[in-house]
Amino acid sequence: MVDIAAPTAALLERTRSQFDAATHALLLRKRPAWLLAIMRILFGLVVFGWTATMAVDVGSLLGSDALVPLEFASQDRWNWFTLESTGAAWVAIGVLLIASVAITLGWRPTAWLVVTFVLLVAVQRRNPMILNSGDVLLRNFALILAFMPTGAALSVDRWRRHGRGALWTAPDVAPWGLRLIQLQLCVVYFFAFWSKGGDLWHNGTAVSTVFRIDDITRFGSPGWLTTNVALIGLFTWGTLAIELALTTLLWARRLRPVLIGLGFLLHFFIDVFVLVGFFGPLMMIGLLSFADADWLERRIAARRATPQPA
Repeated sequence: MVDIAAPTAALLERTRSQFDAATHALLLRKRPAWLLAIMRILFGLVVFGWTATMAVDVGSLLGSDALVPLEFASQDRWNWFTLESTGAAWVAIGVLLIASVAITLGWRPTAWLVVTFVLLVAVQRRNPMILNSGDVLLRNFALILAFMPTGAALSVDRWRRHGRGALWTAPDVAPWGLRLIQLQLCVVYFFAFWSKGGDLWHNGTAVSTVFRIDDITRFGSPGWLTTNVALIGLFTWGTLAIELALTTLLWARRLRPVLIGLGFLLHFFIDVFVLVGFFGPLMMIGLLSFADADWLERRIAARRATPQPA
């Protein structure tokens, strides 16, 4: 009788070791904190821009006499308090502006990210009619970034603790927080791809239809594009292909540089022609979570080691 106990035990042990190693590399193997710092700075700038645009129409969007009456505000359980007056809305907007500057500079960013999340929920619940996917993504990123050591590099906190010279160095941090951003990004791309199942996308004319909607186009309908069948087909099917690739293939290390570049081009092109709020910049920030932190550390270290001209 053949004894299979020993080979089976060895196979299970080898599988467990490989799983542990893969899990450690994915979630725990520390990498330089440059990506977190850059994402924090860019996110703070986006929060500032988003809040500034909201400040232009506080009275009509969030105030006591807003177009959406207070009784129609969302009463979701995640809404910890309601902006019941124009004054309260202005306080929320003012604190969000302060928070965005603090996040950008890296002054106690974790606390300010939590404040940002809470206030974003309050503002967005006050008038859910104005929400778009960029607003939801902004809120989600604020919460996820709050769980990461985003102030570990390029921050006021690091300067105060370790001196000015430490601004150009970054400690190593575990990447598990970045994985949350990456999963969020892939989920967004998956549903963006999945939602494009209509005939206009299948026959290659969807982009032309979008560019003919004057209310959402930035510069009006570009006739040179909407009437070019070849370009419209390329952009329509190309969008589907890029979104599908970004859903899955970003996890392939060798393909990441190309896919990140294609993602940037996709969102840049959309933002140039279509009014989509802050969705594009936020997705670009998310794409940075897939960048190679070790490569960035080598480039910065080489820059520091290069003698500067007198």
